[in-house]
Amino acid sequence: MSIFRIFLKKWYKFQQKQKQKLFDSHWYMRFGWLDGPLTQQEQLSHLFEIHSPEKFTFADSFYVQDHDRHYIFFEEVDDQHPVGFLSVLEVFKDGTHTAPKSILKLDYHLSYPCVFKVENDWYMIPESSANKTVELWKCIDFPLKWEKHSNLLDHIEAVDSTPLYHEGMWYLFTSTRRNCKKFGDRLDLFLTQDILNPNWQEHPQNPVCTGHQQFRMAGKPFMYQDKLVRPSQDSLKRYGGNIELKEIVQLSPTHYQERLLEIVLPNWNSEDDGCHTINVENNFVVLDAIRLSAKV
Repeated sequence: MSIFRIFLKKWYKFQQKQKQKLFDSHWYMRFGWLDGPLTQQEQLSHLFEIHSPEKFTFADSFYVQDHDRHYIFFEEVDDQHPVGFLSVLEVFKDGTHTAPKSILKLDYHLSYPCVFKVENDWYMIPESSANKTVELWKCIDFPLKWEKHSNLLDHIEAVDSTPLYHEGMWYLFTSTRRNCKKFGDRLDLFLTQDILNPNWQEHPQNPVCTGHQQFRMAGKPFMYQDKLVRPSQDSLKRYGGNIELKEIVQLSPTHYQERLLEIVLPNWNSEDDGCHTINVENNFVVLDAIRLSAKV
């Protein structure tokens, strides 16, 4: 960690303590259809908003289009269930949406419902580090019924695991707590030819990136300005302070290289204090953000 980032961390920590005295906060979701592919951050300014009724948590949002219907899967936190759980709602082009329905509640914390398709079936990798697993779930009745398929990895603390199929290989991006203080201090890659029956190999460069709370995944990789980018969280300012878009320069079974392309700040609303997940599919974008409101 550079001396400059150490100084900034202390300053931001002081700022956050002052804000906590004056403001309440809650995570919410922003979504919408763009006129074309996402190519500049200004396109994120005019999106619909979804807030939880009691200002609890709606976060870690992922988009799925199934036939002509559009869904957002996300983490929900309320005062009824002791830990985070996973929910889904359907969204419409006028900005309306259905009430959320829970899809997975367990006795350990769940978040980051990374939903993806393999052939004709939907699968999901939720964040389940509290159980020391990386789990794969299969949808048996879309979008509400899911069953456990397998543990992709066991006996490991890993968060926000995100698969990417690239040039005939499945790559699993994840942040582990191996030989580091916090999630996001390192990025790890695992690879296999078959994600449903995997024989995982660690990437020989692991950890492929190291730093200080800068490398935790913030959604699926996507195309941005004709480049394949990996969104990652930068929690220097606060947990979920902002998102970094990192161009994947090289990805193979033997080499990995990325470079910082842009930083996404929550400039769309002066009351927002952070963002930490973004997912882009074609011309649809969904992200989460943290909204401040004055204490009463």
